[in-house]
Amino acid sequence: MVLIIITGGQVTPEIETPLSATILDVKRGIEERLNVEVERQTLWLDEIMLQDEDIVGNYFPQRYGVLRLSVTPLPGEPKCIIWVRYKNEHLGFVRIRETIMVVDLRSKIERRWGILSNMTLFHLDTEMIDDRPLSAYYITENSVVEIKIEIEPR
Repeated sequence: MVLIIITGGQVTPEIETPLSATILDVKRGIEERLNVEVERQTLWLDEIMLQDEDIVGNYFPQRYGVLRLSVTPLPGEPKCIIWVRYKNEHLGFVRIRETIMVVDLRSKIERRWGILSNMTLFHLDTEMIDDRPLSAYYITENSVVEIKIEIEPR
């Protein structure tokens, strides 16, 4: 088995796979973890673009490796549905483009639900930073963003 660390965004998932697996198998694992369709994924080893039929063991004879993931934006930048959750309960959804900044999503959530206190956004247990695009967190159709609200005592 090989542990592959996926870099390229703010979220760095790890995929464990057999040496005999193909890069397509790794992409399917990424789709399960990040909800990014296989067709939109490109995996890189340094400056080498890996092909779907390539065998993992040819690149990683050791027990771990690092691949960089790039995600192709959807053509025309259509809006997608993002689910918003607070304390394990769905508040509802917002329609946004994957390419907007985190601060824009934060503003939309604040306006929609009237949240005026300090709010932190998380995706896949990773805190989201305002000056990054949503795509850096692999936000796609039906992604779930968790909010944490900190209320300061008076």
